[in-house]
Amino acid sequence: QVVGWCREIVGFPASAGGTLVSGGSMANLIGLAVARSVKAGIDVRELGVAAIPKPLRYYASDQVHSCHRKAVEALGLGNRALRRIPTDAAFKIDLGALRAAIAEDRASGFRPACVIGSAGTVNTGAVDDLDALATIAAEEDLWFHVDGCIGALVALAPGNAHVGAGIERADSIALDPH
Repeated sequence: QVVGWCREIVGFPASAGGTLVSGGSMANLIGLAVARSVKAGIDVRELGVAAIPKPLRYYASDQVHSCHRKAVEALGLGNRALRRIPTDAAFKIDLGALRAAIAEDRASGFRPACVIGSAGTVNTGAVDDLDALATIAAEEDLWFHVDGCIGALVALAPGNAHVGAGIERADSIALDPH
């Protein structure tokens, strides 16, 4: 029932599933693990991360929660798999810098796999332009994960729901009812 309520709050379809875990860090780890499995180009569960033909890259703002670094490390991808993208004056991910990083990584033999949008950062409460990130993810064939542990539930406030526009386009989301 709780998963169903959360699904409705963020505008996911009725067919979307989810699970309750011990907290936001674990929820983010699971979302990034699914991204790895989907975008690796191999059966990671069967062959392991060593068989991934090109090193995967994940992208997030330089304001992203530290659990994402720990997650890519725990997933066997290494800290360098998480590319931190500079932010603008409002502490939102710089979309131009993101596009440039994706192009640079492709040209260098990496496989861009996932973009992580923040729906409320710990340091400033910044919410990335989730709709624009969803569009970039679709254009670049990336998994779109949203870390909504701090601010995804702004969707409950009708006057501020627009802040999280685009969250419903995510492939996965972590949220924490706190």
